[in-house]
Amino acid sequence: MQLPKLKVKNLHYLLPVLVWLLIFTAPVFLGEHRDGVNWSHIFRIWRENSIILIIFLLNRFILLPKLFFQNRKLPYLLSVVSIIFLISLAFYIQNKPPKPVNHVRIHGDIEPPKPFIPPPPRKSGIPPFANFFIMSILIIGFDTGLVFYTKWMEAEKNKLQAEKESIRNKMAFLQSQISPHFFMNTLNNIHALIDINTNQAKKAIVQLSRLMDYMLYESNVDKVTLKKEIEFVKSYIELMKLRFTKNVDIQLSLPATIPSVKIPPLLTIPFIENAFKHGVSYQRPSFIYIIFQIKDNRLLFIVQNSIAKQQKRQGPSGIGLKNVQHRLDALYGKDYILDITNKDDVFQVILEVPL
Repeated sequence: MQLPKLKVKNLHYLLPVLVWLLIFTAPVFLGEHRDGVNWSHIFRIWRENSIILIIFLLNRFILLPKLFFQNRKLPYLLSVVSIIFLISLAFYIQNKPPKPVNHVRIHGDIEPPKPFIPPPPRKSGIPPFANFFIMSILIIGFDTGLVFYTKWMEAEKNKLQAEKESIRNKMAFLQSQISPHFFMNTLNNIHALIDINTNQAKKAIVQLSRLMDYMLYESNVDKVTLKKEIEFVKSYIELMKLRFTKNVDIQLSLPATIPSVKIPPLLTIPFIENAFKHGVSYQRPSFIYIIFQIKDNRLLFIVQNSIAKQQKRQGPSGIGLKNVQHRLDALYGKDYILDITNKDDVFQVILEVPL
């Protein structure tokens, strides 16, 4: 049975309760009881501890929130030290040994000397006022440090949550930009098919509805299975094939077995979309090669496409490619590889991300 996790915000309440239970029960269980429990001694210790407990509560619920966490640290320090010092001084005065009484003359006679009784041996140890002072400093210091630590942990937790929320919002914004860009290009393809082949245009509309269902409903999560993403890529390629002739060589290479891993949705689509946009020439044979590989718990994605001379580019372009680079930075930090090259009329993208 798994125990529930203790929240940080409850730590600075539970731990002091346990410490104070230990402080008040220790004299009963750890004291010397040769002739039974010396309750008068225990009650004296409890009275001293009760005063420290009052100082603790004063520090926890008044001095810390009203002074320390209001950026009034010097008044807080002076207040704590003054309270502990004054009460310690009261303990010193209370436990100070009385002065010896001189013999006095009564009615002309001298009081007869009393027999000498040696004083009881003085117990070694810390004087009560010093013990109170040390205990108060330790308890208040411990409590202040504990409250400060829990406040700092809560602040760090809130900061991390805000950063995650910011990344999540950024992802949603970038993905919302990718989807309209994708639909715009796809609708242009279907528009071109209407005049060429009406039946193929109808099939394209059905396939587009399936793609829209995935993009609008299934991709609104942090991650999707690699199998679903590849099925989406295959449907997209089939939709694009309707527009092109056999002069365009389109190949998709997939692993023999697709593992049950997850990736961010629509991660590779901007690169594939970019390949179809710039990799097809109607004047000469062209090609688009898409490769998915799994190696050492990492996904390797490669897309190559031919480029007509009038379409040569020096690097990535388009809204989709810029957005996917921002997404990679936000999702993986530096733990990914993105290599984009344009050489010998071949545009190539190599993307490697952890799974």
